[in-house]
Amino acid sequence: MLKIYKIYLAKKRLKAVAPVKDASNTIEVKSLVLLYDSPDKDLLKSLEKLKRELGISEEDFHCVFCGSGDKAREESIGFQLKDIAYNGKIKNQALKEIIQSGPDLVISYTEKNNREALFLREVISALVKAGRFEEKEVNLSINDGNKPEVFTDELIKYLKILKGE
Repeated sequence: MLKIYKIYLAKKRLKAVAPVKDASNTIEVKSLVLLYDSPDKDLLKSLEKLKRELGISEEDFHCVFCGSGDKAREESIGFQLKDIAYNGKIKNQALKEIIQSGPDLVISYTEKNNREALFLREVISALVKAGRFEEKEVNLSINDGNKPEVFTDELIKYLKILKGE
């Protein structure tokens, strides 16, 4: 019961301080957050291509590893639900800053029922949220057949359409 309550408190706190993103105009993606749950090197290679295509700098590109285990990228921030204190505060300051900065694009490349990714998708305010499954927290769902290069190619295509190119 306490676990559910601390997650509720965390969502409430983070949504209160999240910047409001207005996607009514054309979309210009300058910052990206990747949520992932398996150490897939192909995914990171594909995202490097996406990062170059969109012109995203290294300091505006963040990876969050959702769950426990080995991270594919050493600079990734690890996140588990145990990183939420009982008062609803996020213990990891770097993750808290990413959430509060409100990135332009959030990519969720995780399993469908990854609880950490579900939580982060809900509390992060972004212009576009893309993922592999149809869910209410995702604006853009891409079925890639577990091929990261297909996912990123399709995402680039749709972002160009949204940008007005």
